[in-house]
Amino acid sequence: MSQNHTSDLSNSNLPMPARYMQMYGRFWDVVSLLIFGFTAITTLTAEPLTWREYVVSGLCILQGVLYFFTIAGGRWIKSRQRLAMYFIGGLAMWLLSNWLNPLTWWLAFAYFGQMFGVLPPQAVIPGTAFIMICVTLIISDWQFSAIDSGAAIGFFFQWLAGNVLYLFIFGIARTSRQRAGLIQKLEAAQRELEAARQQDAELATLRERERVARDLHDSLGHSLVALSVQLEAIQRLYKVDPERASAQVDELKNLTRASMDELRRSLAGLRAPGLGERKLGEALQTLCVDVGQRAHLEIRCDADEHVNTLPLAHAETLWRVAQEALTNVERHAQARHVTVTLKVETHTVLMTIQDDGRGLPPNAENQSGHFGLRGMRERVEGLGGTLTLTNNNGSNIQVSLPLF
Repeated sequence: MSQNHTSDLSNSNLPMPARYMQMYGRFWDVVSLLIFGFTAITTLTAEPLTWREYVVSGLCILQGVLYFFTIAGGRWIKSRQRLAMYFIGGLAMWLLSNWLNPLTWWLAFAYFGQMFGVLPPQAVIPGTAFIMICVTLIISDWQFSAIDSGAAIGFFFQWLAGNVLYLFIFGIARTSRQRAGLIQKLEAAQRELEAARQQDAELATLRERERVARDLHDSLGHSLVALSVQLEAIQRLYKVDPERASAQVDELKNLTRASMDELRRSLAGLRAPGLGERKLGEALQTLCVDVGQRAHLEIRCDADEHVNTLPLAHAETLWRVAQEALTNVERHAQARHVTVTLKVETHTVLMTIQDDGRGLPPNAENQSGHFGLRGMRERVEGLGGTLTLTNNNGSNIQVSLPLF
């Protein structure tokens, strides 16, 4: 027997309490139809048979048919009007059967169980109370003075116990549905978050490619233009002033070497992998050692031991910021010492990168060649953090990310 307030009970992935309620409903489907059928048959076996027995048997069959098409058969009809019509009609036929044959009073227990299965508490409690009062009066031949107090007390405790059990099961089923709804919302939010993270990663990749492309244009492109101009000058000077042309060739060699170094750095930035499966603390130490050896810098890295437990998005952002900041120091700062500090507090992770170079130019983020600074800020602010750029005996980059 399906439930009015648990319409999803047919789902194979039901929580356990809801499955119990479904099994309870199926049990009452069988019991109710057996009760109606058994009463109809036993009524016809009575002796002597009169028109009353035929009418009572027909009413029992009619009640079973009404139950089957309204509740047990096919898909559950959730209309409250149909439920009201079923119980009013069914109880009316039951009372008529009892007027014709008082021995059919026990059909009341079928309606008792059905109400538990399909009605909400505000209808179950008064409905079952009405049935028990009717049963008590039927047994007493509708005479209040003939009511047996023992039987009345027994019926009362049966009604009370049944309603307490019903309310307990109803509460479990409702809690289960609420939890299932929350789980579905959490799963949907997780899917949205994963899609947003994937989109952020794609956007970050596009920004990195755009930055490298602009860097190549600003550095290698300008160098190639200078090489072309000097080659034309050497071609003209070669016949007129060979010594000056030779000096120009030497300058071209130096410019070519510088351009190759710039190209290698740009390609290294393009190929720079993400954090991947590496721990953030170890990756930062390795990055500082590599940049220090390549650029002849003294880089000190002080990372809190708790940084390896940071969420993946936070760790990746801090790694990318450190990469970009040390690349800028290597290319532009003319520094000798750099300090990288990373520490985790209760609700915040802080990273500071300080060098003793010439500092950042005014409004550095908006100047040509500083696309990486804007990318750093976008990454940090995308996680609700802040990035601060200051000059204090060199450049100082401070990152603060909230932890939830």
